[in-house]
Amino acid sequence: MFKNSYFLLLLTLVIPRLALAQNPINIDEYKVIDQSRFIITYEAMMTDDSLKPTKHNYDRLVLMVGDSISRCYSNTMHRYDSAFTVSERKGQDGYKNMSHFVADSGGVWVPDVYKYYGSKRMTVMHRMGTVDRVPIYLYDEPLDLMDWKMSFGTKEILGYPCFKAECDFRGRHWTAWFTMQIPVKDGPWKFCGLPGLILEMEESRGHYAFRCIGIENQQKPIIWYDGPRFEDYQRCTRADVMKQEEDFHADFIGYIRMVNPGIKIHIAKTDAYGKYAGSEEAPEGYKKVLPYNPVELE
Repeated sequence: MFKNSYFLLLLTLVIPRLALAQNPINIDEYKVIDQSRFIITYEAMMTDDSLKPTKHNYDRLVLMVGDSISRCYSNTMHRYDSAFTVSERKGQDGYKNMSHFVADSGGVWVPDVYKYYGSKRMTVMHRMGTVDRVPIYLYDEPLDLMDWKMSFGTKEILGYPCFKAECDFRGRHWTAWFTMQIPVKDGPWKFCGLPGLILEMEESRGHYAFRCIGIENQQKPIIWYDGPRFEDYQRCTRADVMKQEEDFHADFIGYIRMVNPGIKIHIAKTDAYGKYAGSEEAPEGYKKVLPYNPVELE
């Protein structure tokens, strides 16, 4: 089982930070909390390392907009969880699919965001990177986080006329393009509060961007997972999650060992030509720092 040893193939595999930051979970048990009216798909662009600003990872986000609730989640992670769940139903080791999805994804957007229009709050589900256990952190925030400023400029996205707005949000400056032809005050990730659906968001340094690539009028259930794995939801604050992420990236190996006592971690070896030449167990005190360029700097 993958749970008994963790092989970190340094120097031979390029594993995205955001892909490392999640592990699959069984999603067989859930409850329906709303029905979608619109399903919007965004391409999410992420820059893991600010020292390599032209090297990006990509994921697709799905925003399901209902009458009273919306959910924005990673399509890659949903596919990953689904494959894991199907394997477990068959009595197989669901973790065997991990290497395929990590290599194939190119990146995974971590937060799963539920917005509750009536109570004007959002709940963020944040999964940390572990092997045997998958802490699932939950924290709440108000919806009105952004102080939007309208700007001059218009453009068309997917045939919709869009207007421009800007905001400073937690250490980054963002430009939004929204359309009033879809009167939904929502958008990708935590973004919301404009008088129409946000179709595009771009951060001023070019480290992050969300671009709408599809809009459907479709009714599908918006779900909240509540199976056995989710009984261990850990209520916390955003500051708690940021601290966990900082620790994870400052010492990835140490973090894995901390949350999975007794785990064996193997490091890849390479030959004179840089090719994989087996692995060896990481010694005590071995440290691996991962690039850290969070979307929220403050």
